[in-house]
Amino acid sequence: MGEFIAVSESSKNALNMANLASTLPVQVLIFGEVGTGKTSLANIVAPQATQYDALQLQLLIKENNINLDEIETLIVPNIHHVNNVKQFIEKFDQHNIKLIATATEEKDSFQEKFAVRIDLPPLCERLEDLKKLSQIYLDEANRLFETEVSLDNVEMDTSLNSISLKRSIYRSVLFDSINKEQVFGLLEKFLYKEMADSTEYKDLLEIFEIPLIKVSRTRFKSQLQMAQKLGINRNTLRKKINQYNLQED
Repeated sequence: MGEFIAVSESSKNALNMANLASTLPVQVLIFGEVGTGKTSLANIVAPQATQYDALQLQLLIKENNINLDEIETLIVPNIHHVNNVKQFIEKFDQHNIKLIATATEEKDSFQEKFAVRIDLPPLCERLEDLKKLSQIYLDEANRLFETEVSLDNVEMDTSLNSISLKRSIYRSVLFDSINKEQVFGLLEKFLYKEMADSTEYKDLLEIFEIPLIKVSRTRFKSQLQMAQKLGINRNTLRKKINQYNLQED
């Protein structure tokens, strides 16, 4: 996620807790869904800390490939992946290491082992953060693709928070800037891979027909107009709609 965005009230509270935790010799857990900014917030708690993914660090400790006596502070993303979290954290307690861990799944030992816990809600519950982050990603994409797309013309996916948001915005801007020849090039590459699996011609038609039907439904008011613009009769159109399960609710 990069910079931690703190515009919404919940994010401001999380940021305040992170700043407070940075001054305390305690173990800190930052909890939330993928892409909510956990690691960015961890870097605020300990900007100079050594960082290892939990499973990577567990392997290093197991194989004696790390000297914990040389480390004062650790950022450990994905600590929920460790089998025995309690035993894992106790190693850092023994070496007086300050631990800032992130997790997306609950563990029974979290409450016992972490003195400070910061919960980050998903972006869909932090609308002010979502708006600002969306604009940041859109500005990046516009510079990259040399376009001037506005947020009103972007489809945003927040299912994976900042991860899916950035991907969806970049995709929208790319599609807005792409020309017919580039579309042909992308289709050729896609079809080349698909045909490697012995895909038949009739099975590839949906790649073209489904978007055509969806766009036609958006642009035209009735199936009669859709059929006329697509150059097919209404029975054929209804058959295609049923075939691809595109009936309106």
